Amino acid sequence: MHDGGEAQLVDGRGQTVSQLFKDVRYGLEYYQREYTWTRRNMQELLDDLSNRFLDQWMSGHERADVRFYQPYFLGSIVTYVSDRTYLVDGQQRFTSLLLLLTHLRGLLEVDEDLEEDATELDRLIRSRQYGQRSFTLDVPERDACMESLLKGRDFVLPSAASLSVKNLWARGCDLAEDFPATLRGEPLPYFVDWLLHRVCLVDIRAHDRDNGWEIFETMNDRGARLTPLDLLKGFLLSHAGQNHGELNKAWRDMLSELTNAGAHPSDFIKTLLQARYVQPDTPDLHKIDGSFHEWVREHAELLELTRPDQFRRFITDVLIPSAKRYSLVQRATTEHVPGLETIRYNADNGLTAQFTLLTAAMRPEDDEDTFIAKARLVARFLDLMLARRMANSAPIQNVEMLPEIMPLVPLVREAATVGELSQLLGREATQLGHDFSGINTFKLRSDNRKQVRYLLARMTAFVEGGNGNPDRTAEYLGLEAGARPHEIEHIWENHYDRHKEAGSEEQFRNQRDQLGALLLLPKSDNASYQDAVYERKVGFYRRQNLLAALLHPESHERNPRLRRFIEDHGLSKLAKPYGDSFPPLAIKERQRLYRRLCELLWSPADLGFIVPADQTAKRTASTRAHYGVTPAQLIAVGLLKPGARISTAGKRETQYAVLLQDGRVKLDNGAVYDALSTAGQMALNITSCNGWTTWQVETENGTEKLIKIRQRALERGLLIT
Repeated sequence: MHDGGEAQLVDGRGQTVSQLFKDVRYGLEYYQREYTWTRRNMQELLDDLSNRFLDQWMSGHERADVRFYQPYFLGSIVTYVSDRTYLVDGQQRFTSLLLLLTHLRGLLEVDEDLEEDATELDRLIRSRQYGQRSFTLDVPERDACMESLLKGRDFVLPSAASLSVKNLWARGCDLAEDFPATLRGEPLPYFVDWLLHRVCLVDIRAHDRDNGWEIFETMNDRGARLTPLDLLKGFLLSHAGQNHGELNKAWRDMLSELTNAGAHPSDFIKTLLQARYVQPDTPDLHKIDGSFHEWVREHAELLELTRPDQFRRFITDVLIPSAKRYSLVQRATTEHVPGLETIRYNADNGLTAQFTLLTAAMRPEDDEDTFIAKARLVARFLDLMLARRMANSAPIQNVEMLPEIMPLVPLVREAATVGELSQLLGREATQLGHDFSGINTFKLRSDNRKQVRYLLARMTAFVEGGNGNPDRTAEYLGLEAGARPHEIEHIWENHYDRHKEAGSEEQFRNQRDQLGALLLLPKSDNASYQDAVYERKVGFYRRQNLLAALLHPESHERNPRLRRFIEDHGLSKLAKPYGDSFPPLAIKERQRLYRRLCELLWSPADLGFIVPADQTAKRTASTRAHYGVTPAQLIAVGLLKPGARISTAGKRETQYAVLLQDGRVKLDNGAVYDALSTAGQMALNITSCNGWTTWQVETENGTEKLIKIRQRALERGLLIT
């Protein structure tokens, strides 16, 4: 309070992301904790934002239409102004938004049509004052890390790096793989407009530092409100009729078990409701994600909650046994649980959606061995889905996977026995939309390093296991405590002058990044081998894992177990040694070896599925969410022809492809992609592009971009969107 004046009031103002970030510099107060967001926290933010945006966006909208999209409230921050604006509360969300803006800038700048948009984001990410440029969240220890993320460069974490810097780098790297693929194409500039101008936060402006601390304490320490979890407990116990003390203790023990396993009790309840009770036509599903206690109360009959004894049994016979299974699954995401190793791999690949399908397989009457057998089948099926999508450069983010996973939930729920579940998943495996043919052209890119490491790790472990060695997949992936993941090793050293047989320098770089030209090695060995010529490196490879050692002729000699492994799996023509040289032809042969290894280790029958004898896997177009016009529709109305030759527009070297009958795009290297945007990204080796403006085709009007043909179809009323 100022002498002689009225007490200053706290000022709360709604601000868009653009208003909060533009031309301002924030500092952090000393009592702010470290930046601690996990990959799952960031995925949840991305899922929330993308789902809300995609509910409104349609292909063909004008960017000006975004101003009429529904806004999205992202919470509050607390600030005060002194020599600069200080962020008192909300740095977790604010830091994550800054990371997201940095990533978006990188996606925008690779598209020639969106370079101005990328430049506009610069003013939100950094500002310039008195000749010095600083990041919007001005924390000096983070500058080098943020600069590397902004420039797309590698960053070596200092040995004394703080937890904030470590998490900042990890979350920034995660964004490269977790940012929804659906948003990387045509929707990208619309999403950026919506994020900047329709997503808002409340800025609670304190009048000084002490007032800021008081607000911080009040918001974080006092007066905890009842949560949906508390309200659900109250609803269930109030209708239980008797045994309230026992039920209350059982409830509290359940929460403790979930929390000790690393699970969020609210997430467990949401997942259980979706997995056990939801049908495709179940109403008010959005309430489960928020006010799930209200959904239970409003749908009590669906849950068979009409009598006191049913309320008691719901707690003792449904919630508590399911919580024990859920806790086991949660532990399996971070530690070795025999039989459930694949759950850990799925979690490392960011598939949080696996919890719903795993929970659908839970039956309270199953003993632990039965549940583990069921969970193993479900986890392996999801891993098969992920691996095939990785191999075809298809998106694996949760928002892309959920449309394929959720229809399986009621089917898995009805599979009473392990045998029934095996038969169900065997049938579903034959209907998956991808096989491993994409391995033929699969290569390392800036946004798929983790996926490449995963495929190499699984193949390496498969070869090692087939030769009597222990499974070291978790070690290769860096999942063990204190362990660092193995590094991707390029068989070709990064010297074009030594590999002129590859063709042009661009062809050299393309071949060098092909999967067949890559291995997995411990970090220290990878660093020491990098610049050596192949003739020298192949001797080192002999002492490494067997997938690497296969390259050396002596590894095949006096090793009957390895020779038997090669013969038993029909790999004699593929698992060949290359003595003194590794030419381009060897890369192609090695690529075919890797495809065959993937087919073997992810064989549905060997995974435990009962595959129908009269069915074989088929390749179908993607089932990804539909947001507007597709090339297949333009082919159907005669504006595009199947087999049409299309090419890329713009300043980059022209790439060519063919439109297939079903609307997919086949590049000249044989790779087939479901979406125009994905095909454009792969052809041009960039992280984002709008396929409709990237690809062009010869028509009676000359060379036209596909977006013009799409617009013509809409104007003539030939399509229903």
